[in-house]
Formats: sequence, C-alpha cells, structure tokens
Amino acid sequence: MTTWNRSGDFVHELYSVVAKSVYTESLRGDGEEATLPSALQDWLGRLRLLYGVPFEYLVPDERLLPTESIRFFYLDRNWTDRLVDGALSVGKTSSREYAHHHAVNSLVVNSLDSYERHVRLKLRKSSDDVGNGSAGDVTGMLLRSRVVSGWPGLEVKAYDGPEVGAYDDVPAATHNRLRLLRMDRLSPNILLCLFDGIPTIVDIEEPREGIQFGVNPTVSENGDIGPVPGTPSGFNINLRHLHGSNAGELVMKNGKHQTLPVPVRKANHRVLHIAELRTQLETTLAGLSVGMDDADGGEMHGTLHSAEMAVELLQFPYRQRFQGSGIAEPDSDLPMLDLGNIYSGASIAVQVELGDLSEVELSELATWQRETD
Repeated sequence: MTTWNRSGDFVHELYSVVAKSVYTESLRGDGEEATLPSALQDWLGRLRLLYGVPFEYLVPDERLLPTESIRFFYLDRNWTDRLVDGALSVGKTSSREYAHHHAVNSLVVNSLDSYERHVRLKLRKSSDDVGNGSAGDVTGMLLRSRVVSGWPGLEVKAYDGPEVGAYDDVPAATHNRLRLLRMDRLSPNILLCLFDGIPTIVDIEEPREGIQFGVNPTVSENGDIGPVPGTPSGFNINLRHLHGSNAGELVMKNGKHQTLPVPVRKANHRVLHIAELRTQLETTLAGLSVGMDDADGGEMHGTLHSAEMAVELLQFPYRQRFQGSGIAEPDSDLPMLDLGNIYSGASIAVQVELGDLSEVELSELATWQRETD
C-alpha cells in the first residue's frame, strides 16, 4: 500500500523532473528561443489564476463574504509570482539549481504572462486569438448568492469606459469589453470571476436561452419600489413599437421610455387584470404616433392580438449593473486591516469588506491576523 509519505516522495520527484526541465531548456545552445514545457506552462498558468488555491486563502473569514453579497478586488501580482516561485522550488535541491532559477526567471514570467490569457480558451476548446504580450492588471469578483445556484448559466460581462445608464446598452464605440480570464463556481452559491484589466462596468445577466414575459416594478424618485402616484399597482410595462422600421423597439418621447401602468384585480393586487390591460394597451397604442421621437410611430389599429400583446410584455433577461469611479479611503483605527490603500484607485464602486463589522469583530480579526503573521 502506498503511504502518505511515499506518495509525497513521488509528487516531489515528479515536480523535480518537470521543474528542472525549465532550466535545461533555458540553456539550449541551438540559437532557438527557449520555452517552458507545455505541461508545466499549463499547470503554472492555472496556478496564476488561482486554480487549486484553497478558498480559505482567498477569503480567510466568512464575515468578509456574507450571504447575498458581492466583492470586487485586485489580484496581487507579487502574491501570484511568489506562488509560482513556491511551486518551482520543489525542483531545486542545490545551489546550482537556485542559480539557474534566477537566470531563467524572466523566461518563466514572460511565458506565463502570455499563457494566462489562453487558459480559459483552452479549457473551453476555443480557437480565438487573444494575442501575447506582457500581463496587465487583473481584477476579480466574488459573488455569494442564491442566484449562482438558481441560474447556473449566469453571464458576466466587464467593460472599460464611461458610465452609462442602469438600463442602457453599453456602446461598442466607447467601451472596451474586458476578457474573462476565469469564471468558475467554487461552490453551489459562490461565483469567482477574473478580468483582464480594470473595469468600470460589470454586468451580471440572466441566461439568454429563451423568451420571457413580465412587468416592471415601479421605482420612485427616492429609490423605493412599490405603488406611486399614477401607478397604484406598483407595476408598469415599457411600450414597444408594433409597426414600421422600429417594430419591437422601446417607444421614446423626449428621451424617456414611455410606460403604461399595469392594472391589477381589486380582490388581489398581486394578480394582473389581463382584460383591462389589453383594453388600455389598445387605447394607448392607437395614439403613439403623436409626439414620438421617430417618424414611424407605434400606432395601433383595431383589436390587439395575442402576438402583439406578447411583444408589449416581452422582457429581456434581468441585468444587474455595477459601476462607479472608486471609493474614498475608509476611516479605521486598525491600520493592518485598513483596505483603503487597495481600493482607493479602483474603478468600481466597491463596498469595503470591513464596513459592516462591529468594533469587537474588527478587534478579533486584528488579533487573529497578528497571530497568523
């Protein structure tokens, strides 16, 4: 039977052989450019993207990532480079090998800088060309929510560009979509994403596998959701054009989406009054050509059929947008736990992890960190 010690010796010997091949390859005299062995490059490239790193190394205390929360962060290149150094140190047993390591360190770094952009493509068996070059800033996101398990096909998109409206599409002309370096579910309710760059906008969307219908909750000027004057039910729909070149698009007037309050039944305000909604849609759509921003209008003639009503009730997958220009450095009497220096230059409005903790909890975390350092 293979004991733990014997299996450990085997792993040590395996990595010794693989790691030493880096130094042997770097000393080639045939004039060709030395490269990392593909197996080692793949393993170290994944390590750089935190594959195989225990989760408690990323989030040492559960209070830093409570339920139904999201955190944005920078990936510290010094930390990941030391992670690679530690992995390669398994194959160094003499001063000569340590000297070789220093001599070929730039080879290792440059190779991994280019390869880390290919890791996700290789796992997805994609042939897209992402180019090579030195590595830039890597940022990330941790989401802990029931949404992760409820919608396994969540889409995450990150952009670098000016802020836009919460419901507006990101313009391709002014925004650069950042490459996803990694997107994995670490547990049924925890999602990890790594971005190649620093985003100003991050969109989390429901999967787009099908068509769905529904209504919108009404949001007041102070951000409250519920009944407001003019919309007693607390729900509305965005009107859409039914005819002309803009068929299916939202109706705009003076730069604003035109909406219709949704009627509900008197006996139960959570049940839509479909017959009354159809009547109101017929009346409203009949006069949309007056004062609209486009020439075609969205006028309605005659009876509203089921297909036309479906167009009006069409809902795109829900999208939650995070965007901002950074946060101020938080006040703290505990410098070792002050994360302001990490986030003060961030391009996303990030909630400080320690902001919701009491003074007692902060003191406990400070004591724990001093004991572990």
